[in-house]
Amino acid sequence: MKTLKTLSLLFLSILILSCSKKDDGGSDSDAEATFNATINGGPYSNLAATLGSYSADSSNGFTIAVVDANGNTIRLFMNSTGGFTNGVTKEVGNIDSNGFQTSALFRDAQTQVIYNSISGSMKITQNKESNNDPSNRVVTGTFNITANINTGTTITMTGSFNNILVSGL
Repeated sequence: MKTLKTLSLLFLSILILSCSKKDDGGSDSDAEATFNATINGGPYSNLAATLGSYSADSSNGFTIAVVDANGNTIRLFMNSTGGFTNGVTKEVGNIDSNGFQTSALFRDAQTQVIYNSISGSMKITQNKESNNDPSNRVVTGTFNITANINTGTTITMTGSFNNILVSGL
């Protein structure tokens, strides 16, 4: 009888230790990526950009390139200055030791006009290991950017990116 109790406790202990993240009320997969931006200024009055598709690249910094449902493109590039940990703020115009500059752009699909950043910042609020693959990271943050075109027309872009999956960061 004592052996049966011991085996039962051993089995229960192994079962508890082997529970996955899904069993603790969480999920064993990453949350869905989202991107939201509001663009004001120039010909735009509260233009809302939401995620249609995106790509993320970690070579020479960290780039998020988003195409929204209307075909507009927003690209955020964060150089390596200060790293990519929680709470790091990336200042537009900062040039890192490799010569890469933190920047952003907005390309209007209808007019084909590209607005380039002149000031602002991007902040990484969370950088965590992916639940799907420990060699990938899931990054969340906010941005507030002022951009213009060569005619001097200025816009502001404010928003957030959530659960962006990136490898090698």
